Amino acid sequence: HIDYVKKKIQKRIGAMYRGSSLLPIKYRKMFANSLILPHFDYLDTIYGRASKTKLHELDILYKKVAKIALGVEKTESSINVYRDMKWLPLHLRRQVHLSCYMFKILNGHSPSNFINKFSYISGGSRDGANCNLYTPKSKNLKNFYYLGAKAWNNTPQTLRSISDPKVFGKNFKTLLLDSVTSDPSYVVNNAFDHVYKAR
Repeated sequence: HIDYVKKKIQKRIGAMYRGSSLLPIKYRKMFANSLILPHFDYLDTIYGRASKTKLHELDILYKKVAKIALGVEKTESSINVYRDMKWLPLHLRRQVHLSCYMFKILNGHSPSNFINKFSYISGGSRDGANCNLYTPKSKNLKNFYYLGAKAWNNTPQTLRSISDPKVFGKNFKTLLLDSVTSDPSYVVNNAFDHVYKAR
């Protein structure tokens, strides 16, 4: 799937680059957001379990799109570029999407058979008090129920009481973007089970 996504994106990048000198920055950003970004998002919670090498290939294209849209040099800091595009780094974009999916499951916005796969930790522990989920055992740690529970357990408590999925996703994105742009120790981590915690 990643190779297919790359081919689709590379074609769009070529068209965007050829027209970049003719289009104002406003329209280059619109092109990137509406015609290229959805290709990165499609099935990203599934392909996010691919190898770091494959995911890094997408990171390179993602940064290239943003830099062409903004008309900056190739050497421009990726974090500065993401801030100006209002984009999260790609691995955090996948994290938000997985957390949004979990939000819908736990709040009854998805088929009921999904919620039956998850259970809250009970008892007097901190995890129980925080309404965290049990993380089921998984031999290779790539099981959706394991990764979904882990993502939810690292979702800030301040966001869990939100009732609207769109508001949840928007607020989580803003929180993470503010965090990575001010975090001097931030580094990209494409490990499929890595969850970044906002500062």
